[in-house]
Amino acid sequence: MMQLTKNVSRAVVAVLAAASLAALPCIPARGEESSQTANVGNVLLGKQPTTNSTNLIDTGMSTVPQVTILNPAAATDGTYADLGDAASTRVNAGAETGGEDNGYAQWNDVYLQYDLGESRSITAVNLYHNGYENAVSTFKQVKVEVSNTADFSQSTVISGPADYEETTATHLAAQKIVPTGGQIDARYVRIWQRGHYIRNTNSSWAGYSNGVQFREIEVLAKLKDSEAPPAQEELHNIALGKTPYVYGLAPTNIEAINDGKMDSNYAVHNSLGLHWLQFEYKNTYRIRKIVVKLEPGTYDSIRVSIASTPSSRGTAVYEHSNVTVGDEPIVVETDMQGSDVRFTVNRNANSPTKYSEVQIWATGSSYDESRAQYVSPESEYDTLAWSDEFNGDSIDESKWNIIDGMANHGAIYNRDAVGITKDGDNSYLAINTKNYGSTQALKQAVGYDDYGTQLNEKKVTWSSGRLESKNKYSFQNGRMAVRAKVNDSQGIWPAIWMLSQDETGHDEIDVLEYLGQDPWTAWTTNHFGILDKNKQSDGKANTNWEAWSQAFHVYEVEWSPERINWYIDGRFVFTSTRGRDDGRDGMHNRPMFPILETQVGDGWVGDVDYSRQNTKQNSDFLVDWVRVYQRADQDQVRFDDLEGLSDAKQFPAGAYRIGSSAATDGLETVSNGSEQWQNKNNFFYGGQPRYETNRVMTKEDAGADQSITWYVPGAKDAHLTAYYQTIYDRYDWSNAANEWHGYSIRSGLNDGANIDFRVETSKDGATWELATVSVVDNYVEDYPAYARTTFDAYSLPEGTKYVRAVFPNLNGVTYSTAAGERLPVLHTDVQLAKATFLQSKEHVNDVEQTDTPSEPTTPDEPTTPSKPAEPTTPTVPSGNTGGNAGTSGSQTGVPSGKPSLPASTVKPFAKAPATTLGKREAAVGEQRHAVGLVQTGAPVIWPVALSALLVTIALAIVLCEHSRREAKSYND
Repeated sequence: MMQLTKNVSRAVVAVLAAASLAALPCIPARGEESSQTANVGNVLLGKQPTTNSTNLIDTGMSTVPQVTILNPAAATDGTYADLGDAASTRVNAGAETGGEDNGYAQWNDVYLQYDLGESRSITAVNLYHNGYENAVSTFKQVKVEVSNTADFSQSTVISGPADYEETTATHLAAQKIVPTGGQIDARYVRIWQRGHYIRNTNSSWAGYSNGVQFREIEVLAKLKDSEAPPAQEELHNIALGKTPYVYGLAPTNIEAINDGKMDSNYAVHNSLGLHWLQFEYKNTYRIRKIVVKLEPGTYDSIRVSIASTPSSRGTAVYEHSNVTVGDEPIVVETDMQGSDVRFTVNRNANSPTKYSEVQIWATGSSYDESRAQYVSPESEYDTLAWSDEFNGDSIDESKWNIIDGMANHGAIYNRDAVGITKDGDNSYLAINTKNYGSTQALKQAVGYDDYGTQLNEKKVTWSSGRLESKNKYSFQNGRMAVRAKVNDSQGIWPAIWMLSQDETGHDEIDVLEYLGQDPWTAWTTNHFGILDKNKQSDGKANTNWEAWSQAFHVYEVEWSPERINWYIDGRFVFTSTRGRDDGRDGMHNRPMFPILETQVGDGWVGDVDYSRQNTKQNSDFLVDWVRVYQRADQDQVRFDDLEGLSDAKQFPAGAYRIGSSAATDGLETVSNGSEQWQNKNNFFYGGQPRYETNRVMTKEDAGADQSITWYVPGAKDAHLTAYYQTIYDRYDWSNAANEWHGYSIRSGLNDGANIDFRVETSKDGATWELATVSVVDNYVEDYPAYARTTFDAYSLPEGTKYVRAVFPNLNGVTYSTAAGERLPVLHTDVQLAKATFLQSKEHVNDVEQTDTPSEPTTPDEPTTPSKPAEPTTPTVPSGNTGGNAGTSGSQTGVPSGKPSLPASTVKPFAKAPATTLGKREAAVGEQRHAVGLVQTGAPVIWPVALSALLVTIALAIVLCEHSRREAKSYND
């Protein structure tokens, strides 16, 4: 940015301002809408509340964080108009249950609590409730309480509890509360309520709502001298040297907007039609005069406004339509406090707006607009364990996977979208987001890995990028900090987050999610539980005085077994303990890996602007560094991707990757291929990248007790990720996932069969002990996808050196389909995908000195782990012949008791693809004949002549051997 020296710049702008004032009549400012006066002001602006409500507000989308306070900044943003529920702060008083009172009798009194920062002489509290135009609302048990202690151990009630009624005539007015005696000194304010009763005036509907909701809350207090600058103080041009936030397309030559020159060197806001930019300040100023010089011409509309929070439209101090702008600037005189000045201009629908100069003359108690410097928070995790400074010339692929060809929402991730960019002496990772205009042009430019889904030709036109350290680095507990500068605008969704290395599918920590159309909010969220079972999230919207995209910030999470804390620029912003103690593993008791990406359009962020005016068409998400800190003596993660068997020696001692030290002969590796049981598109977690190309299964004729053994001295925990075939005709509609979900063959086993993996441990490789394992049945995709199941063995015996995964014996095991068929479990139906271990750091460099461990032996009784197991119960539709009873279902997949789905979502009776099912049924038929199985769902007629019953034993043996070879030929 071009900058003049302090003295020269002041002189130049002072002369220009004086000339401007002489040339134009001043335009008076409009009055503010708040109750603020010269000596009394609203001291609540910009503050955010806490609450005693534990009721999560759920939008219905699994990716959107559930919160106890919705829009926490909305009630203190200085906006009083009724802009709808989305512009109000809300908590819920309880659950809405329907019935006569909708659950009101069970609701609680809940509060919003605000901290004023210090004790203030409060003269009034003004509550702006829902503001519904066509309703009479009775707000139940409203109470206002103040205190000088955060726990309200000593407090004063200044109003209520009492009901308050808002009518159609008073719907925009405030409920005004004045303390007895005219004022009271307090630091903390609590506003209580227990939902409200609504009666529509344009219909007969009436009922209770659980919402406690405010458009705006004011706490009026006497202002300090520092908050009310002297009237005669010298004016400062606070726009000088300040880069404004520009909403929409990236501006051109933006530094010219405040270079002190009113000339034809224009700063161009490139979005066409009505758009805005604004100057955002950390401090509050008393703004006296605004000067704006635009390119001469006719303008459809020009609006200049002042606000106390950046998300607000603010109070207009100049607002005119059909304006003819000449060579002189527009000069606006005002006398208003604020921290944000917005210019909303519409030249015409086909033209950008060109600014020659903007000046904002104001007084204030401080002119220090410097941003907070990062200071690392105090933490037990203080030793650097892993990092990437992105100082090289290319991305270090020993640390990161570059996702290539995956379509996600409106973009295709690809290698060309990520790289290292240099800016002088600085070096950054750049994740580029670019619109190619059409799906075809995009695919031709970047390629596409077809996951078997049809691309939305309207939405998928963007290139973007994603890095993740999956399979290359993960950690369990610690502190991860990322210095980054996000890109913004409508539909752009940069994120910094973590997923579980063993992909249970419910472990996710969002260090940052940034919705580009809401540039002042950075989301920090914990996701836990299992989709379609008990999934929840706990998140917070963290607001800033300027758009987060204006500068680099450090986004940080500290993750321990007790709680998860978030920090921005070293400042604590949020903590979560939800799901920790209720069996949902809310603290994520398994290793996780970092992810950096920019998603585009759809989902939580919503669509991009298809008119291409509010969405930047080419922008970068910049990352300066990623750093992971742990304790110096902390347990380390070891991981086997099962690329091979008995391959431990190919990995150096102490490496993240580990190989197995032994494997039995009855196992074989599986890689990506054309068969259903090979195809990587059938082995995945939800919307995540699909490069699960390495797995292990038993050979067709393998005997019992097939196993893989790892040398992991000092092993603490072990996690196995396995995949099971799904039942081809059993499925239900999942409202939570908005798709058909399937059922694992584990849920339909007959005769009490068990095909779970076992985990065994040994101190010497000879004597083995059975570990206690908890089984996590994750969300199951529909057939032909395989069901992902995790086996967790926590708190392994002290002194453990070897860990062994024992495959289930599938011989003679059958499962039932929805139609009642009894099908054998094939050796391709059960596959092990990865093994993850937590190992004592003192042993990570140990090298195996002993001979190959012994074959499986009968283990001792399992030990009881110190960590609680995570219980899950597989659910199975009723009406099926095999497995355990569970939730209801039907062949059409429409859940019982639910209204019929639209025709577009009703799934016909499932059939496996003909090319696969034909082979599978042929092989299954041969195996049925060989083992003497019969089908239970329909009459069975075997075309066997009576003479076949009289054949010799020798001929029977030949036929059986022939059947076995045929089945093996298909499976190979």
